[in-house]
Amino acid sequence: MDSLESSLDPTPSVEFAMVADAVQAVGGKLYVLGGGWDLLWVSSFPARHPSMGIGIRIRVPWSNIEQFSLSVDLVDEDGNSLFGGKRFSQRIKVTRRAGRPAGSDTGVTRAFTFNNLVFPKPGGYAFPIFVGDAEVSRIRFRVQKRSVRSGRVEPGPAAPGNG
Repeated sequence: MDSLESSLDPTPSVEFAMVADAVQAVGGKLYVLGGGWDLLWVSSFPARHPSMGIGIRIRVPWSNIEQFSLSVDLVDEDGNSLFGGKRFSQRIKVTRRAGRPAGSDTGVTRAFTFNNLVFPKPGGYAFPIFVGDAEVSRIRFRVQKRSVRSGRVEPGPAAPGNG
């Protein structure tokens, strides 16, 4: 018999997701460097960012132990894909772990890393997250040009990527 928790949401869902300077998923844990930011400062456009990662934790209900695909895209605020409409995907196979109580959900961690992303213009961007073909979450952030005034950089932190 499924638990009440499983029956309320029978499909895999994003428990949390974040943008980071670097992220790895190892042994069910996320190892994050410079994570949780939502503002990327750049010196000019188009802007090339050397490395960016996304860390995701998916909650898979007991009733939905199976194989599914997890994929992400990168879109600008007009909905245009920076990946040309091609999603980056990972196939996930979830099995019930021995000793886990009947009805228990399973947490799955995954990481995506993107190198040399080019942001053509300032504004809002997002990583839509898909389970199968359904968008289940979205990580939003902004890319903004640093303004130089009176010989100093304003506003923002000292290093691009932190915000």
